[in-house]
Amino acid sequence: MNKQIRILIIAIGAMASMAGCNRGRSTRIVSATDGHRQEIKYSGSVVFTPDSTGIAHISRKGFLFFDEDGKKLRAESSDKNQVVYSFDGDGFVNQLSAEQKEFLAHAVKAVIRERARLRR
Repeated sequence: MNKQIRILIIAIGAMASMAGCNRGRSTRIVSATDGHRQEIKYSGSVVFTPDSTGIAHISRKGFLFFDEDGKKLRAESSDKNQVVYSFDGDGFVNQLSAEQKEFLAHAVKAVIRERARLRR
């Protein structure tokens, strides 16, 4: 019995260690050309909609930040597990205007393109 308890404790410790490996880890992509600057930063799991125009889900404590020439978007998961958005540093909302939806779609496509470029 003692041996089983020790194995169980070691297994739990190993799982906890593996689960915490990516805690606080984020990815940042910055590009600047001819007066145009783009910054993408994300952490956790960010899942896009099938049509690549929105965000379907963000993992708990995850986020996506997108800045293109000073126009900013931040998306994260709320306490209710909904994706909420902040544009240009304003408060978080979950209902978007047509202009905000358009910028979100642009940001999502840029993130997909840049992540694909990194994987080449």
